[in-house]
Amino acid sequence: MYLPRGTYIGQLQIDHSLDVVGAGIGSTILQSPAVMSPDNLGNVFVVEIGDHASVQLSGVTVRVTEQCMLANPIGVATGGGIGVRDNASLDVWDVKAVAYGPYPDLNQVCTTSTDQPGMLSFGRAISIGLDDPIGDGTNSQDEGHGTITGVYTHGFDIFSISVGGVRGPSFSTATIIGNTVRVGPGPYTAAYGIVVYGKSIVSHNLVTGTAGSDGGIAVVITSAIVTDNVVRNFSCLTAPFPISPPCGVNPLTQDQDLGIFLASITPGTVVEHNEIDNVDAGILVEGPGAPAVVTDNTIRDSTYYGLDLIDANQTFRANVVTGGEYVIAVGAAAANTTAVLLHENMRGYSVGIALLAEISPYVANVVVRSM
Repeated sequence: MYLPRGTYIGQLQIDHSLDVVGAGIGSTILQSPAVMSPDNLGNVFVVEIGDHASVQLSGVTVRVTEQCMLANPIGVATGGGIGVRDNASLDVWDVKAVAYGPYPDLNQVCTTSTDQPGMLSFGRAISIGLDDPIGDGTNSQDEGHGTITGVYTHGFDIFSISVGGVRGPSFSTATIIGNTVRVGPGPYTAAYGIVVYGKSIVSHNLVTGTAGSDGGIAVVITSAIVTDNVVRNFSCLTAPFPISPPCGVNPLTQDQDLGIFLASITPGTVVEHNEIDNVDAGILVEGPGAPAVVTDNTIRDSTYYGLDLIDANQTFRANVVTGGEYVIAVGAAAANTTAVLLHENMRGYSVGIALLAEISPYVANVVVRSM
């Protein structure tokens, strides 16, 4: 299906296999109406793909205006630009997805079109796999699959690109390669660039933050291959609104914005050859979960530390950490925690190699090895 040049205001529901080709970014524009209608899961998207369809989408701009959206159980809005569900698959390229208009007023109460309390948000740019009403995203109605390449996203206050329902683990899958993601600001809880709850490849993306965004790439309750990405400019200190808990160096009690975040990951996660610049903490591994392969990453000029480990055991190998206050923070709040630094290149930090934070009876430890 060819969509000629023009601005199309409304919602597009695709439930059969189809190729959708626009006249190019900035020429064919798909824009949300003033109030979007929800699907039977409560999600609102400008483009929604379902019913096991296989869809290709290219050559369009997707604009999302401020909407009153439902929030899932962790306070993340359930809507945005493009959503994939019902075990459908999407191959998307040469697409721009933007938050369009002024940022939401945090003090304004809103009611969704289904007469339920909601949150004002732009939602997510692209969501491969959606949330169901209870937010677990683990059945065929919610799962999605996709390939995202050559896409530009800008301004979304929730995840810019997401895979799977946020209560995972999800059976959604995605390959996310060669995209440019500019995040936030995010006045709610989760202005992240790329967040995967389903098995994914995340490679060769540029993810940058703005004042008030929260983090670059996150892998949660799943495994992922995260390689050759550039992540920069995520600082809690630049938020234009109050942060709770406040920004600070203690990984157990204070907030930091992150480059790459691994939370309760499953076996097979690899994080290597990424460049991370000017974030509060470069790479955080938080347990419980399986260790990852974290090697050959370059982390420069962090506010607090390059590496961060909480309630897990992890080896960091051959990473380059330059600048910042500490090379690594190790926190033990619910489990004994040991970080092994193997062949790390560490220079330019200002205080010491490690910040240890413990809550009795748990012990935090760092081991430095050259071989």
